[in-house]
Amino acid sequence: MANIDNKATKEIGLKTVFTFILNGLFSAFFVTSGVINFKEKKIIVGLLYFVLAALALLPHRFLKVTQALKIVILIILFVILAGVAAQGNPIAEQKYEYYKVGQEFNLKFGDNTFATTVRNVSQETKIIAQGKEATTSGLFLVVKVDIVNLGSESLDFITGKDPELKDNQKRVYALYGADIPQGKLQPSVAKRVSYVFEIPKDSKGLSFIFKDKTDIAKSVDLGR
Repeated sequence: MANIDNKATKEIGLKTVFTFILNGLFSAFFVTSGVINFKEKKIIVGLLYFVLAALALLPHRFLKVTQALKIVILIILFVILAGVAAQGNPIAEQKYEYYKVGQEFNLKFGDNTFATTVRNVSQETKIIAQGKEATTSGLFLVVKVDIVNLGSESLDFITGKDPELKDNQKRVYALYGADIPQGKLQPSVAKRVSYVFEIPKDSKGLSFIFKDKTDIAKSVDLGR
């Protein structure tokens, strides 16, 4: 009988130690989150994280819930606080480098660098797309770009994000289509690519924008 009682006492002790460690880890995590939010000047959110840290250390019997339910409550409160904190994060402002038609700039995609130059811009009322004539009530703007592989090996033509067009009314136009040459880009050999955009007739102050792996977008003033 004595052996059975000792075993039960030992099991209860291990459970208590495990619960204490788990609560301590939760509390330390919430304290760290609170400090981070204080550094970001989110004072109220930081204070609420400290409240959660204290709540994590409070024995579940004082809350009149089971340990499992207490953990669920802590996780739910953390998710809510994290969502509130994220809403306060400012959106980073896009940075630009500015160029004109005929000026060369570099684009980086992965480990590869391409010299890029906008050579010509034209407006059309109809184009041939996928072997068929396409028309528009606006205009088709065709931007012809020379691209040179600056590496030492031939590469597939991969540019990541499509270029876009923006006018002086801050309207942004997605790529309508592109005429990309066949084959790989050989080192130091220029390939001409035609990018087509569909725009309204009243579009003015057009900028051709390329975004690569860097944080700085390249904006080319098309002079239109």
